[in-house]
Amino acid sequence: MPLPRGRLKEFASGLSLLQRAADMLVIVVAALAAAWIRFGGVQLSPSQVTTVVIALLLAYFTFIELGMYRSWRAGSIGREIGLLWVGWFIVFLLLSGLLFVLKIGADYSRLWVGTWFSLAAVLLAGGRAGLRLGLRWARSRGYNVRTVYLVGDGEAASRLRELAGARGGLGFRVSAWFGVREQPSDAGLHGCGLLPQLQAYVEAHPPDEVWVAVPLRDEEYLRATFDALRHSTANVRYVPDLYGYELLNHAVTDIAGVTMLDLSVSPMEGLNRLVKRVEDLLLGGLFLALASPLMLLIALAVKLDSAGPVLFKQKRIGWSGREFVIYKFRTMRLHAQQAQGQLPQATRDDPRVTRLGRLLRRSSLDELPQLINVLQGRMSLVGPRPHAVEHHHLYIDQIPSYASRHMVKPGITGYAQVAGYRGETETPEKMRRRVEYDMLYIQHWSLALDLKLIFLTVFKGLVHRNAY
Repeated sequence: MPLPRGRLKEFASGLSLLQRAADMLVIVVAALAAAWIRFGGVQLSPSQVTTVVIALLLAYFTFIELGMYRSWRAGSIGREIGLLWVGWFIVFLLLSGLLFVLKIGADYSRLWVGTWFSLAAVLLAGGRAGLRLGLRWARSRGYNVRTVYLVGDGEAASRLRELAGARGGLGFRVSAWFGVREQPSDAGLHGCGLLPQLQAYVEAHPPDEVWVAVPLRDEEYLRATFDALRHSTANVRYVPDLYGYELLNHAVTDIAGVTMLDLSVSPMEGLNRLVKRVEDLLLGGLFLALASPLMLLIALAVKLDSAGPVLFKQKRIGWSGREFVIYKFRTMRLHAQQAQGQLPQATRDDPRVTRLGRLLRRSSLDELPQLINVLQGRMSLVGPRPHAVEHHHLYIDQIPSYASRHMVKPGITGYAQVAGYRGETETPEKMRRRVEYDMLYIQHWSLALDLKLIFLTVFKGLVHRNAY
C-alpha cells in the first residue's frame, strides 16, 4: 500500500490565509511595541493609526506581488526571508515617499518609525522561520507529506530519488518508481515496476505528484508516460536530464504565451537587478563616506612613498564581457610595460611592490578606490573578481564556464575570496577552483548571501596569506 495522503495539504489555502493574517498582525504588534519603546505606552495617535493602515495595505499587495504567499516547500529559507525583507524595504520606501509628498513627515517621530520597521523586519523573519520549523516537525510525523511516483531510469531519476530521501523535511516522499527500460530495484519503496504498469497503479493508488525524468530523446516513452497519466489528477512535473551541463539559474519562463526552459540565465533581471543596484548605492555610498578620511591618508602616503600616480588604473572585463577601467591604490614602482598579451601577476616577495604597497595589499586597503567603480555602476560590492583583459583571454578557452562569470557585475569581494581563493593563480587548476565558487555565487545569489559575504569579508577576508 502506498503512503497515506498528507493531512495538511488540503488546507494549503487556509495556511496561506493564516500566513497573511500573521504578517499583518506582526506589523501592527511591531508598531505598538515601537510606540511603547519610544513613548512609554502602546496608544497610537490618529495619524499614526492611519500610517499603520497604509503600511498594512502596501505590505499586503507588495508581498503578494513578490510571491511571498506561494508554496515555499522546496525553497530556501534564506531566499524567502531575503525576499520578505526586500518587500518590507519597498514598503518603507513607498510609505516614506508618500509622507514626503503629503508634507506630513515632520509630524512623525523618526525613532518610532525606525524602531517599528526594524522590529517588524525581525518579527516577520522569525515568523517565517517558526512556520518552517513547525511544518518540518509536522512532516517528520507524517503530516503535510506529498506522495510522489517517479518515472524514468536515468541519472535524473536516480538523483531525484536520493534527494527526496535525503531531504525529508521538504515534505515529498517517493513511494513508487517505474522504469522505462528496466525495473528499478529499491526495497524502500512500496511499488517498483515498468512503464506499462504505471496507469493501473496510479488508478489503484492515486499519488499527489508524478515526477517524470524521461529524456526528450526517448519520445516514445515520454508519450507513453503522459498517455498513462491522462486520467490522473496528480501534479505531473517534468524533470529534464540536464545533469552534466554547467547551467545557471535554469527555470521556466513564459514569454508571449510560449513556455521556455531557461538553461543559463543571469539572476540580475527585473526586481533582482533593482535590489542589487540599491544595495550597491546605499552600502557603497556608506562605505565610501566612512573610508574617505583613510583613503586621503593612503593617497598621501602613496605619493610620498615612491614616484608615480596615486591610483593604478587597468582595463578589466566586467558585466556582459565589456571592458572597464578599475581603480586601485598604486602598490608597485613604475616599471617597463610587458609585451602585448603578457601580464605577469604579483608574486610573493615581488621586487616591484613597494614597502607601503606590501602593507596595502596584505590588508586589502589598495582595493578601496573600487568603491568609486561601484557607485559608477561598473562594479558591485559582491561578485566575481574582475580579471585583466590578458588573463580573460588566457582562461576563457581553458575553463568551460569561465565566460559565465560575466553574467553579473564583478565585485570588490566575492564567494571565492571569502573561501580563501585569493592572490596568484599560477596554475589553471587554481583558477578553475576560483571559478567554481563564482558559479556557486551566481547560482545562489540573494540579498542575504551578499550581506553575509560582506560581513565575512570585513571580519575574516581583508587580511589573507595569499594577499601579496
